[in-house]
Amino acid sequence: MNAHHQKLYEQMLQAFQGQNLETAERLAKMLLKVNSTNLVALQVYGLSLAMQGRSIESVVPLYKASQQDQKNSELLMNLAKAQHDACMHTEAIATYKKLDRLIPGNKQILTDLGTAFAKVKNFQDAQFCFEKAMQVDPNYFLTWSNRGNLLAETGSTAEAIVSYEKALELNPNYAESWTNYGNALFDLSRYQEARLAHERALELNPNYAEAWSNYGNTLLELKDSGDYEAYQKAYSLKPDHPFLIGQLFSAATSRCDWNISQALASKITSDAELGKKVAHPFILLQTDASLELQKLAAEIFINDRVSFLNTDPPVAPMRDDRNKIRIGYFSSDFKAHPVGILMENLLKYHNREQFELYGFFLNVTTGDVTEGRLVNAFDKTFYLHGVSDSEASNLAIGCALDIAIDLNGHTSGARTSLFGRKLAPIQINYLGYAGTSGANFYDVLIADEIAVPPEHQIHFSEQILYLPNSFFPVDTSIPVEDFGDLPSRLSQGLPETGFVFACFNNSYKITPPIFDLWMRLLQDVPGSVLWLSKPAPEALENLKQEAESRGIDSSRLIFASRMPERSEHLGRLRLADLFLDTPNYNAHATAADALWAGLPVLTLIGSTFAGRVAASQINALGLNELIAHSEAEYVAKALEFSTHPGALKSIRQQLEANRDESPLFNTRQYVQDLESLYIGLVSKTKSH
Repeated sequence: MNAHHQKLYEQMLQAFQGQNLETAERLAKMLLKVNSTNLVALQVYGLSLAMQGRSIESVVPLYKASQQDQKNSELLMNLAKAQHDACMHTEAIATYKKLDRLIPGNKQILTDLGTAFAKVKNFQDAQFCFEKAMQVDPNYFLTWSNRGNLLAETGSTAEAIVSYEKALELNPNYAESWTNYGNALFDLSRYQEARLAHERALELNPNYAEAWSNYGNTLLELKDSGDYEAYQKAYSLKPDHPFLIGQLFSAATSRCDWNISQALASKITSDAELGKKVAHPFILLQTDASLELQKLAAEIFINDRVSFLNTDPPVAPMRDDRNKIRIGYFSSDFKAHPVGILMENLLKYHNREQFELYGFFLNVTTGDVTEGRLVNAFDKTFYLHGVSDSEASNLAIGCALDIAIDLNGHTSGARTSLFGRKLAPIQINYLGYAGTSGANFYDVLIADEIAVPPEHQIHFSEQILYLPNSFFPVDTSIPVEDFGDLPSRLSQGLPETGFVFACFNNSYKITPPIFDLWMRLLQDVPGSVLWLSKPAPEALENLKQEAESRGIDSSRLIFASRMPERSEHLGRLRLADLFLDTPNYNAHATAADALWAGLPVLTLIGSTFAGRVAASQINALGLNELIAHSEAEYVAKALEFSTHPGALKSIRQQLEANRDESPLFNTRQYVQDLESLYIGLVSKTKSH
C-alpha cells in the first residue's frame, strides 16, 4: 500500500471510530476502487452502511469480507445481523449456522438462529433452538422474549405471556419485550394492561416506532383519541414499518382529516402496486384501490401474518344420507353487532332436520342479549377466545364439520390462522367481509352477480358461488308494526320542514369527492339538511369545517346519536327522505336497515365488491332507478327526488309495495337458497 492509500486507510479508520459514517463510507469506497478485496475496507464499508440503516446495501460488502475470513465470528455476526435487518432471513439462517459450528452452545447465536427460523415460519426448528439456548443459560432474557414472539405468532398467546413475563423479570429494561408483551395482552382483550405495557416500552425508548404503532392499536381499541397521535409519531420515526401507513390512513379517515388521508391514500395505492406491506386488507376497501390491487394486498397480508398453511383438507366426514350436514359458523361478532344480528335472524330459518349448526365464538364474552340468544340458537357452542390456535383447530377438526364458515374475513377479531390449518373439507368466506381473503385455503366466497359480476371473479382467490338474489341478508326480525310511533323531527334535532338527506355510514366511508356532491345538493335544495350518524368529536368538527369551507352553513349537518334499541333506530329512519350512499365502501347492513324501514337508498355503484353491495340489495328489491352509474347521474337522481315530491313518493310506494314480495325481505327463502348452496358443495365433495 503506497503512502497515499495508507493515509486514506488511516483516515477511514479514524472516521469510522469517530462515528463519522458517511466519511468512512466514502473513504472505504475509494480504497475498494483500488483493491476490491481489501478486507478492512469491506468491513468498514458494510458496517457504515448498516449503521446508517441501509441494511440491504450493507450485506454485499460484509458477505464479500466473510468469504475471505470464514472463521471470523465477529464478522459473521455483523453479516447475520445485516441479513436479518434486510429481511434476508434464509441467508441469515445459513450465516447463523456457520456461527453455531464455530462457537457451539452460544446462547446468543442459538437465540438469533431460532429467531431467524421463526421469520421463515419454520417454527419447529425455532422452538428447538430456543430450548437449546435455555439449556445453556436458563436466565438469558432474550431467549425468553423471542420465544414469547414465537408462541404469540403460533397462536399460543397465554403461553407467550408467561414467556414475556419471565423475560421482563430477568431484564425489566428491554423495551421490545414490553411492547410484545403488550401485543399479547391485546390479543387476549386485556387492553388496559396492554396500554400500560406499551407505555413502559416508550418510557424506556421514546423513539421506538413499533411501540408507538402498537400503542396506537391499543388506544384505538380503547376508543382513546390519542391513537392518531401515536400512529403519527410511529410514522415520523419509521414510515416503512409494515402496515403502519394503513393504520395512520385509517385513523385519519375516521376523523375525516382529509388533508392527511388523501395524501396517504395515494401513497398506499402506489406502494401496494409495488408489493409493499402497506395496509391491512380491510383498509384498502376504503380507498379507490382496484379489485386487482385489493387481491394483491390481501395476498401480501396473508403471507405475512398467517402462520400455518396446511393445504391438505381433513378427510370428509363419513355420513350416510340420513345424517345431517354439520356447519360450523366462526365469528368474533356473535354479539350486538351487524353480523351477530343478521346471523340470529338466519339461524331461526335453518332446516334443523338437514343441518347441525355449531357456533364458534371468537370474541371475549360480552353478556349482551344478542350473544345470549345466539348461544341458544346453535346446536352446540364453543368459546375459542384465548384458546391457542393449536387447541382451537384440534377442537374444530374434532367436530367433523362438513363446512367451516368464516364470518370475519379480514375484519377485527378474525382468526384466519385457524382456517389456514384447514378445519373442514369445505371452507367458506361469507358475509362479514366484502372482499377476497387472498388465501388459498378458502374454497368458496358467497356473493351474487351484482356484487361480484362473473368478469370480476379473476380478482378473487376463492371460487365465487352465487345466491340467486342479493347475497346480503336483511334483518327482518323486527316487524314494521313494532317500530312504534313516528318520532317528531324535533326529537331528533331535525328542522320541522325541509328535505332530509341522510347517511348513517361510518365516518371513514365519507370521502372528499362524495362530500363535495352532498354539499352541492344542499346548495341546490334550499332548506335541506344532511342527517349523519354521530361520529367521534374530532370527525364531527372536521365535517362541520369541511361544510363551511364549501360554503354550507354547518348547522345544516345534523348528527344522530346512537339509539339504545334497534326498533327505535329503525323507526326514526322513516323521518329521512332519501339515504345517500357512499361509493368506495357502501352501506351494507346500514342500507339493509334503511330499506327495511322504507327509506329509499340512492347508491353510486362501484367497481369493487365493497362498492356494489347496496346495488345488490336494491336490485333484489326491483328498484334499479335508485342505482346511479356516474357522479352526474347520482346528483341528477338526488335532485329529482328532492325537488319533485311525486317522484320520491312513487319510489317510496314501490318500496312499501315490494316489502312483502321482494326476495330481499324473504329471509326464509334466503336461507333455503343458502342451504341449497351448502348441499351442492357437500354432494360435490362426497362425489370426489
